[in-house]
Amino acid sequence: MHLPRTGGPARFGAPEQTGFPHGQRRTADSLVATLGTRAGMLVMPERQRTATLDRIRTFLAATPETAAGEFTLPMLTCVLRVRRL
Repeated sequence: MHLPRTGGPARFGAPEQTGFPHGQRRTADSLVATLGTRAGMLVMPERQRTATLDRIRTFLAATPETAAGEFTLPMLTCVLRVRRL
């Protein structure tokens, strides 16, 4: 993608990619609330959205790592960079 389609000289160097692992402190309720704002959830029929969020809430309550209160939701931010030549 960083090379011109016309066959001319490259305007950018080779792409570099790296990832930065981190986490967010959450509770089961805060995670369910956040998931409820995602586009896929927002376009679901109300009954289906409620049932899906209830299943997620039940799963989190039954999972020892997430049932005891706060937990860290692991996240990964990935970055792709190219430098102009």
